[in-house]
Amino acid sequence: MAVYNGAAAVHAAVASILAQTYQDWDLIVVDDGSTDGTLAILEALAAGDARIRVLRNTVNRGLAASLNVAWSHASGALLARMDADDVSYPDRLRRQVEFMAAHPEVAVLGTGIELMDSEGRLLGCALRPEWHEELQKRMYKENPFAHPSVIMRRSFLEAQGGYDWRLRWAEDSDLWLRGYRQFRYHNLQVPLVRYRVRRTVPLRNSAYSALVLLRASVRERLVATRGWYALRPLVAGALVNLGLRAAPPRRNTLAKF
Repeated sequence: MAVYNGAAAVHAAVASILAQTYQDWDLIVVDDGSTDGTLAILEALAAGDARIRVLRNTVNRGLAASLNVAWSHASGALLARMDADDVSYPDRLRRQVEFMAAHPEVAVLGTGIELMDSEGRLLGCALRPEWHEELQKRMYKENPFAHPSVIMRRSFLEAQGGYDWRLRWAEDSDLWLRGYRQFRYHNLQVPLVRYRVRRTVPLRNSAYSALVLLRASVRERLVATRGWYALRPLVAGALVNLGLRAAPPRRNTLAKF
């Protein structure tokens, strides 16, 4: 988990991990240069449970760089993502760990999500396609995973060199696009995370999503057939901010919406 100025929600996020029915975990939290009371909350939580380890960036480095710090300090073969303003349901880790044990061919496993607004009110449920073949077909059309729901094998992150620390948005989409031809993906068809959504999408974030798609099409030599997909997040972001379209899930501007 990485967090920046998340004092209002981070306690609930960590509490949802403490409440997991699967208890063999360590939680590494990177405070990304917060200026509110986030660090004090995290240190108090860590003092109450030795499985929680708090690291701190002296300056704000962004989510991708902070996640690289977190996973490089982890020792497990399985690495689960969590966001500081979301909530995991109690059986999330158990169900994901059991699936990964039973399916060694799967490198990245996501789940469905329940969407909530800034006040925690339930808005609905979102599911991604289940099987790798379907996810592969849609890679340029939508993000295959809700990022905070994901558990992945350490070997997958090592093979990709981790997240691209230069990206301030769409770091997850970039990671999946780099790995989908070599590794197998899957989604559980049940919501196991409550996921907070935003009302608007900053245009710079849409620009990062467009960059990630364009870069992938160049890397795969598919510019002629896939390069135009880079326009989709730019158009969608503009429509959201004009009030002509609902905002997509946070950090998921490539999601189907």
